[in-house]
Amino acid sequence: MNQPQSNRYQNYCRGLIGLVGVGLMLATVAVFFPVSVMAACHRWLGLGNFPDAPITIYLARSTSLMYAMHGTVMFFVAWNYDRCHALVPLIGGLHVLLGVALIGVDLNAGMPLYWTVGEGLPIAMVGGAILWLFGRSSPTNKGQSSKA
Repeated sequence: MNQPQSNRYQNYCRGLIGLVGVGLMLATVAVFFPVSVMAACHRWLGLGNFPDAPITIYLARSTSLMYAMHGTVMFFVAWNYDRCHALVPLIGGLHVLLGVALIGVDLNAGMPLYWTVGEGLPIAMVGGAILWLFGRSSPTNKGQSSKA
């Protein structure tokens, strides 16, 4: 693969990681939702009554914080792609594993089909896309040497 084509795939990979990072950082907003808003969202999603218990509120807020933290790391990797290049296949692979694991968690928890398909599958697909773009953007992985 020639260098301009490799750079194009690298830019796509960087853009995808950054876009996912920004999207995940939006979870910060949910940390500050009043419990009444969490309950309304829960009902709107067809999940029944929100269990208003300390552990439920804790898990909802801490999960949102973890998503936001993960998004910040993703955005950092995209912004500093050259310095963080070695992390990209790890990020892609972990997303594939996370997506598959979440499908299992969702099925075990009895989540609605729209939730199971809309959560785990896209996460796994994004991970696969990151791995594919990374592979296409790394001429050294193809046994090619860069020529000056």
